[in-house]
Amino acid sequence: MKRYLIYFQVVIFILFAAGCIRMAQAPLDAEDSRIAAQLGCKESTLGQLKYKPTYRMKPEQVDRYLAYLKLKEPNLQKRIVHLARKNLGQPYQIYLLGEYPYELYDRQPLYCLEKSDCVVFTEHTLAMALSGNWSQFFRTLQRIRYKNGEIGMLTRNHYTIADWDRNNAWLLKDITREVGGDRTAELRQTVRRANFFKKHGIGQDIPPQDVIDCFVPREVILDNLDRLQAGDVVNVIRGGEKSQYAGHVGMITKGPQGETYFLHSTPPQVREEPLPEYLERTKKRTLGMKFLRPRFDELADFNSVTFSQK
Repeated sequence: MKRYLIYFQVVIFILFAAGCIRMAQAPLDAEDSRIAAQLGCKESTLGQLKYKPTYRMKPEQVDRYLAYLKLKEPNLQKRIVHLARKNLGQPYQIYLLGEYPYELYDRQPLYCLEKSDCVVFTEHTLAMALSGNWSQFFRTLQRIRYKNGEIGMLTRNHYTIADWDRNNAWLLKDITREVGGDRTAELRQTVRRANFFKKHGIGQDIPPQDVIDCFVPREVILDNLDRLQAGDVVNVIRGGEKSQYAGHVGMITKGPQGETYFLHSTPPQVREEPLPEYLERTKKRTLGMKFLRPRFDELADFNSVTFSQK
């Protein structure tokens, strides 16, 4: 039996080497062929990239695919949704990213393609959609993850509402009140950064910050699904009557009949599910949601950003 297994493996290797077994490919249309020629890319290679999920790509493949997608789909909103869905099935793992090798407090790397948590998934999707190559993606990713793009533990957008939402106002507009109208609820949170940073021995002079914001209660969301657009970013609000916080993030997508879906990274992998079903499934811990909309028109010609090191 072992001899036959070895023989089978040798045959498979020879077939691959001879090109008799081809990697799975997505079909190409005439425009795809034109873009492949413009980029100096083999059509077979482009077909493989169209078929392959982003989380299975290498950086050089992401570079080539983003160049293709920027030419193929000029609409930023559609690119966001396309790239979000191209990561469906990506394995979940929390606490993936850090500042290494720029700093030593958190030795996780500055990017990870193979896995994601909810924040990493959202940041990567937005950064890729704004970019036309790997270099632009990497710089844009740091601009989203850090205040003013300055890489550092202290400048990372750790707190979703107090940091991430506010420091990414250049990218996203808060539309929570537009969605909830006069049924929007008040959100209160005290951010204690000194407590968060104390294990690293930094940031002990940062005073507590009282944050006052708003969210759309769970039951109100269901009455206003038509006010949500594909590509909108979601903050899932949790907590109690006295204090609330964003405990999860994801994105809105739409179905062929206008159905509203929630696409997010959650154990065990990135998934897309009807938003009403998500709200029902998590009703014991979901108070409601905040909604932020990418500035599609303002960022239509977005090309690149710069970031600084600490």
